Amino acid sequence: MKKNKTKISLVVFLIVVFNPAFGQNELIEFKGFGYNPGNLGMFVHVPATTIDSIKHPLIIALHGCSQYASTISKETGWNKLADEYGFYMIYPQQRSINNPSNCFNWFRENDITRGLGEVASIRRMIQFAVQKYPIDTNQIFVYGLSAGAAMAVALMADYPGLIRAGAILAGAPYKAATNSANGLATMINAKEKPAQEWGLLVKEQNPEYTGSYPKLIVVQGQSDPVVNRNNALELIKQWTWLHQTDSIPDMIENTFQNQKDITKHTYFDKNSNIVVVFYKIDHLGHKLMIDPGEGEMQGGKTGLFAVDKDFFSTYWIMLDFGLGKK
Repeated sequence: MKKNKTKISLVVFLIVVFNPAFGQNELIEFKGFGYNPGNLGMFVHVPATTIDSIKHPLIIALHGCSQYASTISKETGWNKLADEYGFYMIYPQQRSINNPSNCFNWFRENDITRGLGEVASIRRMIQFAVQKYPIDTNQIFVYGLSAGAAMAVALMADYPGLIRAGAILAGAPYKAATNSANGLATMINAKEKPAQEWGLLVKEQNPEYTGSYPKLIVVQGQSDPVVNRNNALELIKQWTWLHQTDSIPDMIENTFQNQKDITKHTYFDKNSNIVVVFYKIDHLGHKLMIDPGEGEMQGGKTGLFAVDKDFFSTYWIMLDFGLGKK
């Protein structure tokens, strides 16, 4: 046993010292990953403790407007968790030629429809990673912030059998907008629809699909000046309907983890499985919550879209994904 530990430690040392990804935001860029109709960039973080004989989870993290792969990787702290718990990260990156504000085009129908545009490019990145690395195809997750959150919803809607769960930070329902004009309108004033109407927009992407839909984790600041907070409620309506349950929380935890601003709502399906989690955050604007530090439940870096709130939201989302340890 001691000999094995020594061997693994040596492997980790060699990866850290000789892997060119380290020292460059710990990201590797792949320019030739294949079919790329959305013209996106692809960056990967390889965890420091991978063992080829073991299949590892994969998380796709989608940045917000004016961000880059390097920005979201630093601010969220995902790479630290990936190294500690042994999962791969893909960071798709928008190009300014596609969107001058560097937003994923979540509001363009040709970029959020199955098999087309940006969502198809992200799907291909996942296929590329599965072919190249020892990925557990039953443990693929997506995480997104703002425009990246809305694009993450599109990935879940278009490829429900591929994604196990998704975390949506300041996002919107699938097809809340289908052009730039109503995209802006939706952010300012959330569009309201009956749950079934929302749900059928997802069903139309895979009319023959009979499997289960991904688990949904929603994080929404109640003082968000960019994305109307009611978008979170409409998104919950959409996904609880897909899971054949209602949008009334089955469990409410006030002052979650002793944080007076955080209320956690949990929704169960008829089989008592958790299908939706909603973190309702008072006094939070258009930012993700972090807690910089070296502790197990600490991480992330402050930035334009990240605020120190003594709560490492990425860590808790990881647990909601079923990764890490409780």
